[in-house]
Amino acid sequence: MELNNREIATLIWLAILAVAVFRHASVRIAFRGLLRAFVQRQILLIYGVAALYVGACIAFLSWWGIWTADNLKSTIFWSITFVFVTLIDANRIDEDKTYFGRTIGDTLGLTGLLVFIGGLESFSLPAEMLFVPVMSFVSLMHQVGLRDPAHKPASSCLGALLVVAGIAILAYSIHATWLEWAKFDLRKNLSELLVPILLSLLFLPFLYALSIFLVYDRNFTNIAYALPDKGLARFARGRALFAFRTDLDLLKRWRHIVAQRRPSDRLGVVQAIAQAMRERDNALRRPAVDLTDGWSPYVALEFLVSEGFPPTPYLWYSDRYRASVTHKFGDGPLANYATYYVEGDEARATLLTLELWIWGNDNRERDEERFAELVTILMDRAVGAEARSAFRDELDPEADGASLDWNGYRFRIEAEEPNPTGRYSLEFSIAHPCEPGNTSS
Repeated sequence: MELNNREIATLIWLAILAVAVFRHASVRIAFRGLLRAFVQRQILLIYGVAALYVGACIAFLSWWGIWTADNLKSTIFWSITFVFVTLIDANRIDEDKTYFGRTIGDTLGLTGLLVFIGGLESFSLPAEMLFVPVMSFVSLMHQVGLRDPAHKPASSCLGALLVVAGIAILAYSIHATWLEWAKFDLRKNLSELLVPILLSLLFLPFLYALSIFLVYDRNFTNIAYALPDKGLARFARGRALFAFRTDLDLLKRWRHIVAQRRPSDRLGVVQAIAQAMRERDNALRRPAVDLTDGWSPYVALEFLVSEGFPPTPYLWYSDRYRASVTHKFGDGPLANYATYYVEGDEARATLLTLELWIWGNDNRERDEERFAELVTILMDRAVGAEARSAFRDELDPEADGASLDWNGYRFRIEAEEPNPTGRYSLEFSIAHPCEPGNTSS
């Protein structure tokens, strides 16, 4: 297993960094804690099964004559950069519907080919010892700059520098390979390119099965709390596996229903499954709702999609159906944010609420203006511009709130008194004439 100068330089710098970091007792203590968290039986079992699966994939490729001992280095590198990282993310794969498509695209994309070509030849070891830390630092600063709009100009310059460096590396590698073409082992290098790609594609079915298993395990754990009767919980798990199979969204919807309703017998469990399927079908069919009866909850959830409020599941809670989505006005940990709520029964929504949370005086005026824009957009799309104009006439800048009964609808805005830190909330709501408790009609 021969290492090139770039790989040797990388290992040397990693060793230097490890020695420098682990000199500090606090780092050693934190690392031991991280190691203890990692070596849990469940985690070791997952990585053990993954190792067996990877071994089976290697045996399969070896049987076809694609994998040989010459591919050991690239296989180890692939295991660290692909298997280890993807297994860490396996618990969240179900939340990203584009994960497998993106992963396949990245695996088969042009970037991997360019990286491979760029790695065919390396500079001298002294040059690589200088090159590796400098480019690592530039790449890190570029990624940090992307997270803050204020650093965008600097990030753009660093990005351009990375592109130039990448082109230079690619050109040098192609030139050096061309000069030594007589020594170039085409079959060996082609195998080095293909083996990581094939291993990645072969590993995806295992990753998919693992993600399904983890989602079921997580939801079944919640079911155990909702159904303390072990026999009933066992029956619920069996019926869920039979009914949902790989439909993880349906599984989560059913788990939510069970957690809310807490069925006490098998009939209740079966009814929860039927309710989950009915809700799923409604979300897919989006049955129309006459405006005199309310809003379609799925249409109401899209009133503010264009403003950064993506639709969320419309679910049953202890008293009614409800969905909520939050939109932050900034990237900071204490950025102000707004939450949009849609409430009603299974077939229709009858209450829309938009709530602003101000955490301090930073960007307060800007975010209040943005909230006013959101209120205007919501009124226009839910009721119409005529209602918005009528409600605007009722607003008093000096008052803590206002309300208006208009054609059976009730519009209300309420503000709480700011505390000493400047934190307060502002709530706007539209109650449909069919909303329980709305006496305006």
